[in-house]
Amino acid sequence: MHDVVICGGGLAGLTLAIQLRRRLPSANIAVIERQRRPLPEACHKVGESSVEIGACYFERLLGREYFAQRQLRKNGLRFFSGPPASPIEERIELGPSERPVVPSFQLDRGRFENDLREVVEREGVELREGWGVRDVELAEDGEPHRVAVVDPEGREHALEARWVIDALSRRRLIAKKLGLHREIEEQASSSWFRVAQKIDVAELVSTTQERWHARDVEKSRWLSTVHLCGTGYWVWLIPLSSGMTSVGVVAESAVHDFRTFGKPEAVREWLRRHEPRLASRLEGVAFEDFIAMKDYRHDTTRVIGRERWACAGEAGFFVDPLYSPGSDMIGTINSLATEL
Repeated sequence: MHDVVICGGGLAGLTLAIQLRRRLPSANIAVIERQRRPLPEACHKVGESSVEIGACYFERLLGREYFAQRQLRKNGLRFFSGPPASPIEERIELGPSERPVVPSFQLDRGRFENDLREVVEREGVELREGWGVRDVELAEDGEPHRVAVVDPEGREHALEARWVIDALSRRRLIAKKLGLHREIEEQASSSWFRVAQKIDVAELVSTTQERWHARDVEKSRWLSTVHLCGTGYWVWLIPLSSGMTSVGVVAESAVHDFRTFGKPEAVREWLRRHEPRLASRLEGVAFEDFIAMKDYRHDTTRVIGRERWACAGEAGFFVDPLYSPGSDMIGTINSLATEL
């Protein structure tokens, strides 16, 4: 029998496995993950931007040297607000002119999760790649939970565990099974893609705007998570260590119809209307991937139960990508689960 079975080997599940192994060296821990390595760099998952709490959590697991060598140090959050379609240099800019003392990072998720899997195996955690989770049977009165899994050849197996962790992202296996879903009235939708180029917000402003460019003392605006903000929306620009740039649209469902930006050609047209300079920069630039998500907000009444279960990462809740809270929540819930 396992002490802990973690269903899902994404960012939340992998970091929890490392944290548990170091806190409980003798524990029998298994991670069940459907997708095998190698994971594609850049075009793997959204959620590339970390903030200070999440960055501190990741640094404690992997060390600062790892991030200096394998990821990009982030230059904080940067917001450009003003009338829709207005020139960048005429907008109100809020962001650091020098890199913050407390570090955070821009994460190439494919690269990061490949590296985390290596650490998990090196730490002695059982990592079952190519295995799927069919179901979880939660037990009572201290009896072991049962996790129904499928191996790469399609054979079914049952694992027993004292603790079971749902890290299956939006599949939300435990929350749905226990009826923990909580409705969110005001919804938002998003679409995003990666391009195989560095997109620097400074490129969107003419070099004749000398005072605007001079504000960027270290020429590091591009290392920020850039937010181009308008009525009911914001657009992100996130640089990745692989040389790609992540671009995403986030819009309130009550203001912007998802159909206007939910497909590749639609989002190009949407950008032409709302962010014409960015749209012009992207003309002729291929999208390396494209993902869209309608009404992405979800919530739950509990993420940890005294019955020896927990929901890590998006298996619990996700409200909004603004301020990049995802890694903070991963670190917080993982740490609470580890203490229990």
